[in-house]
Amino acid sequence: MKSLKTALVVVFLAAVIYVLKFSPLSYYFFDAAGRGLFIGKFSSYMKAVGVWWAPFVFLGFYAVCVLLFIPASVPTSIGGLVFGQWYGLGLNFAGAMLGGTLSFILAKYLLRDMVSGILKAGHFKKLDESAGEHGFSIIVYMRLLFVPFTYLSFAAGISKIKFSQFFWGTVVGSFPGLLVVTFLVTALKKIFLTYKTPTDLLRFDIIFPITIFILSFFIPPVVRRLRRKFDIVNEPEIKE
Repeated sequence: MKSLKTALVVVFLAAVIYVLKFSPLSYYFFDAAGRGLFIGKFSSYMKAVGVWWAPFVFLGFYAVCVLLFIPASVPTSIGGLVFGQWYGLGLNFAGAMLGGTLSFILAKYLLRDMVSGILKAGHFKKLDESAGEHGFSIIVYMRLLFVPFTYLSFAAGISKIKFSQFFWGTVVGSFPGLLVVTFLVTALKKIFLTYKTPTDLLRFDIIFPITIFILSFFIPPVVRRLRRKFDIVNEPEIKE
C-alpha cells in the first residue's frame, strides 16, 4: 500500500509539472494573450454543451485547476466572465469547495503517512497538535490572508486538521476573495463592452465591485489586528 501511494504521488507530481511547464495549458493559463484566447474558446464550449451541462463541466474544470496548483483566481475569473456576477459567484464557490475538498482528501490519504515522521519531531509536532486543536480558526485566518488556495488545502490535509474544520473554515474564509474576484472581472467586462462616456461608470453594478476590490486590500491587516486583539490563533500555530 505504501509503494502504491508513493507511485500515485510521483504520477500526480509529474502531471502537475507537465501541465504547468510543458503542456499548452501553461500558455493558456499563465500568458495574458493565452488566457484571453482560452476564455473565448471556453465560453463557446459552454454554449455548445448547453445550459444544463455547462455548470457541471465548469465545476469539474475548476476542481482540476485547483488540484493542479493553478491559481484559483484563474478559474474564478473565467467563471465570472462566462457566467456573470451572481451565477458565476455561485459556481465559483461550489468549484472552490469541490477542488479544495479533493485536495484535502488527496493530501490526507496519500501524503500524511509520508510526512508523519517529520510531524512527530520537535517543533513540527507542536504545530501539528495546535493545528488539530484550532483548525477552523487557522483555515479562516489563512483564507482571509489570501494564502494560495491549493497549497493551504494540501497543507491542511497533511496536518491533524479535521475535515469539518477545513470545510467550514474554507466556506467562511474563501467567500470574500471569491466575491471580490468574480465581481471585479464582471465589472471590467461591462466597462469594456458598454463604456461610452464617464457617466457610464456611475452604475451600481460597476461601482460596487470596484469598491469591494479596493476594500479587499484592507482585509489582511484587519485580520492580523483582530488576531492579535482576540488571540484567535496562538503564535505557535501560524508564523506570519
